[in-house]
Amino acid sequence: VAAVVQDGLVIASAAYGLASLEHGLGLSARTVLDVGSVSKQFTDFAIVLLAQRGLLNLDDDIRIHLREVPNFGTPIRIRHLIHHMSGIREIYGSLALTGWQAGDGIKQEDALGLVTHMRELNFEPGTEYLYCNTAYMLLADIVSRASGKPFAAFMEDEIFGPLGMEFTTIMAQKGQVMLGAADSYALEDGEWERVFDNSGIQGAGGIYTTVGDLARWLYNFRTARVGGPAAILQMQERGVLSNGDTLRYAFGLNVGTYRGLRTLAHTGSSAGYRARLLYFPDEDLGILQQANSGQTVTPALMEMLADAMLEEILEPAVVEEGDDEEEPREPSTWTPTLADLRALEGVYFSPELEATWTLRVDEGRLEARHARLVEPLPLEPQAADKFSAPYPLNEISIERDSAGNPVGLRVSNGRVRNLRFERR
Repeated sequence: VAAVVQDGLVIASAAYGLASLEHGLGLSARTVLDVGSVSKQFTDFAIVLLAQRGLLNLDDDIRIHLREVPNFGTPIRIRHLIHHMSGIREIYGSLALTGWQAGDGIKQEDALGLVTHMRELNFEPGTEYLYCNTAYMLLADIVSRASGKPFAAFMEDEIFGPLGMEFTTIMAQKGQVMLGAADSYALEDGEWERVFDNSGIQGAGGIYTTVGDLARWLYNFRTARVGGPAAILQMQERGVLSNGDTLRYAFGLNVGTYRGLRTLAHTGSSAGYRARLLYFPDEDLGILQQANSGQTVTPALMEMLADAMLEEILEPAVVEEGDDEEEPREPSTWTPTLADLRALEGVYFSPELEATWTLRVDEGRLEARHARLVEPLPLEPQAADKFSAPYPLNEISIERDSAGNPVGLRVSNGRVRNLRFERR
């Protein structure tokens, strides 16, 4: 479903394909779809409203509202969560290390549970940007505690209802019936199969809506009917790292430009659902796309619609020459002997995740095994005491004691860094 919106209305739309392959129901502009991480801007708007009412401060240590969070030595502030500067580990990457696989459910309380058991952060809060869904799940918990209402109820009472977003709902429970929603799909080996949204994640995602309701949401950036002008300005305030660098990421929105015009944008992905939102605030023009399959190619369509609607005021397009070739992996600088590999065999346990991996040598190769994985993951030497492996292990460093004996692993898989596994 693609749409152009202005003045709170869908002024042009088109829909292609099916909302349900089983029942032959077509997609339309009134079809409800999950917008994934496009939800994050709504969560931040709730935080802004509560800050206006004095129920929280953006510079609050999150432990004021979430007393279960450990003291990591440096405060994690609410604005750190908003701008992905908290250092908190990503819930998906963390759970994958426990054997969680795509399609397994996640509950809202899993985020706070994960952080409660966390012993270290990825980095000191405020020093880096690293996108984190866990942080936004915590923001939803803060909204609930500061407001005294369940997150979904606060969003309905204070945002969706006042803006007339009558077809917008938060999936607060796994398996919740979403009226008017399309099913989501993936293409596997040439065959379509349903992909289920088995999570009850709030804050980071979980909003089901239509292009018409998103048009009403964007109209509030012009009218400021809910929140007032100060809230709309706050939503566009970009994060600033402790070294003074300014991020593109504001309050659930990436601030940028397109052919000379200022833009606010975000994308979303959940199960087979995909969403893109591109808004030109000075022109009050929004380009939206929602889909129920990851097969959709969205950027070209979004840009085509923007070009068609704004061609008279856009600056000339700049064609960038890119290199699509992947950079070759650096050759290994370490060739361990069989004895070196056998010395690393054993059981490795993460107290933080309560997860166990076993390293074994098989046919001269070191492998990592997990109870929930059918096949072991091969570990490829990269440098002294460093290995690469398929997801979710990715990068592994060996820790040794003063006598040179292996005592643990440090695992990094993108949004999880240096997670320690103790050798048992």
